[in-house]
Amino acid sequence: MLDDVDTITWSDLSGAYGPAGDAAEILRGLASPEEDVAGEALDEFFSSIWHQGTVYPVTAAAVPFVVDLAAGRAVHHRDALCFALGGFGDPRVSDGSALPAVREALRAHADALLPLLADSDSAVREAATYAVAHSGAEGAASALAARWEVEEDEQVRAGIVLGLCAVDPGAGLPLAEAVLRGPFPLPLAAAHALLDAGRVVPVEALGDLAPAIGREAEWGGAWTESFAGDDGVIERLDAAAARTVVSLMGTGSSESRIRQTQNLARRARASRSAARESVGHLHELLAEDDAGVVAAAVEAAAQTGHAASGLAPELARLALGDVVDHRGSANMAIAVLIRLRDRRVVPALVRAWGRGRSPDALRLLGDNLPAFDPDFLAAVRDRLATLLAASEMERAEWATPAGWPNGPGPLIAVLRGWGPAAAPALDVLIDALPAAPFAVPAALAAIGSDARDAETVLRAAADGDGLTALRAAHTLHRVCGDSGPLVAAGAKLLDTGQRITDWDLNLVADAGPDAAPLAPRLRAHLTGEAAETYPDRELQVAAARILWRATGDLDAVAPTLNAVLEAGDRPAARAAQLCAEFPPEFLGPFLPALRGLVEKTESFRANARVPAARALWRAGTGTPGLVPRLLEEVASPWGSTDAVDLLTEMGDPAAVPGLRALAEQDARIVTSGDWHSLVWDDDHLRQRIHDAITALRAARSGAAPTSSPRHGQGPE
Repeated sequence: MLDDVDTITWSDLSGAYGPAGDAAEILRGLASPEEDVAGEALDEFFSSIWHQGTVYPVTAAAVPFVVDLAAGRAVHHRDALCFALGGFGDPRVSDGSALPAVREALRAHADALLPLLADSDSAVREAATYAVAHSGAEGAASALAARWEVEEDEQVRAGIVLGLCAVDPGAGLPLAEAVLRGPFPLPLAAAHALLDAGRVVPVEALGDLAPAIGREAEWGGAWTESFAGDDGVIERLDAAAARTVVSLMGTGSSESRIRQTQNLARRARASRSAARESVGHLHELLAEDDAGVVAAAVEAAAQTGHAASGLAPELARLALGDVVDHRGSANMAIAVLIRLRDRRVVPALVRAWGRGRSPDALRLLGDNLPAFDPDFLAAVRDRLATLLAASEMERAEWATPAGWPNGPGPLIAVLRGWGPAAAPALDVLIDALPAAPFAVPAALAAIGSDARDAETVLRAAADGDGLTALRAAHTLHRVCGDSGPLVAAGAKLLDTGQRITDWDLNLVADAGPDAAPLAPRLRAHLTGEAAETYPDRELQVAAARILWRATGDLDAVAPTLNAVLEAGDRPAARAAQLCAEFPPEFLGPFLPALRGLVEKTESFRANARVPAARALWRAGTGTPGLVPRLLEEVASPWGSTDAVDLLTEMGDPAAVPGLRALAEQDARIVTSGDWHSLVWDDDHLRQRIHDAITALRAARSGAAPTSSPRHGQGPE
């Protein structure tokens, strides 16, 4: 099998980690008669030769050897090798610039895979249906059809159905329709195949499909591995069929009901209407006696977004439980109530603090601030005072991601969000400064002039070194109006060459003209060329902002800003934001680069489209050329709220039809990022869109816009 492996100079071929000189050793390991050795080699194969779906030049060279190994009777893990071969040809699974060469190599050796459809090992036969279907073999359809006539294993038969539908829909789809009511897992495979082809699953088959979905976890193999990144069957059904299936699934075991909640959550992540429809089913599931079902139902409620407000009474009851289990019902119910900004979360938090526990969901409080309440302020203050008496061991834990919610950070974030109303907690905030030197200054700055009693401790902190001194000095400027310590802290950081972010350096810009003494230090960053790395480019923009606000010297900053704009991506967005601060008559030198950012859709430019559009609009560019671009950004995978805000500010009612279509569509707009936040982000975006439509209509009629009665919540 590996006779010719040394005829290839593997080190000349690149893999996931550079030159693939170890490829021959990996292939020999796959052929080892010792299963543990072969298993280690398989892990290395999936890491360096086929890494998370990406193929490389080494992958193409390895294909003939992998085919030989998969066909070898004495080789371990042949089903995994067949999955890899099928994955090379499956557009849902593999990508990379070497993909054409990989697929050509696969086609050249595909005939050797056909005999594996009759292998004695059923796992190999199932994986072979996947490999054959995506291999490009000319005889794939006839071989799969012939195997259907004699195959007895139902999981392999499911693979044959999917394989035939992939290579010969004319023969495969009628077969899929015929087996929808067959034994498990045939209904699942048939439904996947029909939905892939844009077909409808017949109503009369739903009774057989529902229990099959309940057992979906039992269906394993190459095909299910290939589905890992795709939606399941139920979220792809139409709404009526999905309701029927969910209802049928709820009559079974607790495992079936847990599966029901998972399917409800999946549909809610994909569909706004499905989230609303799910609430009725979740009412019943939250009332179950089975703790596992209830926990799954709370987790599903989190995926319904603001529609979960209809479940708030049940969630408030569950939130009073013990929060020791981070996946338990109480912890997750608190998380949903916090995201809803529901006042009923307060008793649950107070109860948990009384037991000496900190719910994991506290990390969400800063971005989902509950309405100010004096009693809750007192509870937050008392809890913060309690934490400040913690042992050194507990304090050390606060610095870890897992331990952060147990520390003062989330509580300080709440006080910061309440601003001047948090002034009664000033004494405990001052005490917390040594324990949280970054968070406390921000909270004191938000309190404003009422925080003047903290002046002494802030001056002492500002006399220190590093970023903590900078944060304290910035707050001192905000609270007392003294910019001297801020400029001095900025000078220290620039002189020492300490690694800082643009966020930190931008704080110095608030000193305005008082920062003029820093000009010589800042000019060193303004080279007229974009720096090599993104962070360094962002520092260039921050230096330009300080210098501009301090001196008004546009000539000193323009060449570097233009270079960063032309380089694109995140630093260009920072540069465009600065351009939008300039008086319109000063924007002439930047207009070509700004237009390029708005007109181009490549990813390395698209991040900067909205701030660039803002700068162009301020420079006098008409809204007709900008509105379509901004609507594209709202509809993009990240669902830009900044684009919505700019459309509102521009006041052009021509944006209303496009915004209305986005608000009324059923599919979620936000399709990327943390799936725990995806639905909430979409709800928030949708509410912003509705507010924008209201404002634009009011502007057209000359009436004053009214604010949303559900500020911070998604529409019903």
